[in-house]
Amino acid sequence: MSAPRPPARSGPVRVGVLGTASIARRRLLPALAACPDTRLVAVASRAPATAEEAAAPYGCEAVEGYGALLARDDVDAVYVPLPAALHAPWVRAALTAGKHVLAEKPLSTDAATTGGLLALARDKGLVLSENVMFVHHARHAEVRRLIEDGAIGDVRAFHAAFTVPRPPDGDIRHSAGLGGGALGDMGVYPVRAALHLLGDGL
Repeated sequence: MSAPRPPARSGPVRVGVLGTASIARRRLLPALAACPDTRLVAVASRAPATAEEAAAPYGCEAVEGYGALLARDDVDAVYVPLPAALHAPWVRAALTAGKHVLAEKPLSTDAATTGGLLALARDKGLVLSENVMFVHHARHAEVRRLIEDGAIGDVRAFHAAFTVPRPPDGDIRHSAGLGGGALGDMGVYPVRAALHLLGDGL
């Protein structure tokens, strides 16, 4: 989402994870640990035992508190899988601490805040990216090329749906105070697909 600065050091990107959400445990922690271009340095949680449990399978450090992880000088970038309402404050804190950021979607809960985060990343020469994976898939690049080249004619309408099983009662995605709700959680995918394929002028 923002232009990267040239790498300040060689070797794998040293990554810290702010939180132990299911998506982090199931997908990102294993991927970061397996990738030769990243080194998983630490996992932070408000609860020390939770941080230990998430970090142990990967041999990385468990850190109590997100701020403590951001204060480390052996972390180049952070991944933020916290509830949506907490993305903006912790993304801002990470950028202020000089860390590149990969944050779960949505980047924030309103456009003005998102714009401010992008401006902060740009001013600091840091990478800020929202974790929307499909925009990097080859099939989506090909569909975008076909549309841009006019190979399928003029696109006059776009219909999309994205569904998942209903989260159980008590899940944070049901909590408006944590940025929950269908539009922010699942609606991001069809809206982002429309923007990716048809352009920002929608």
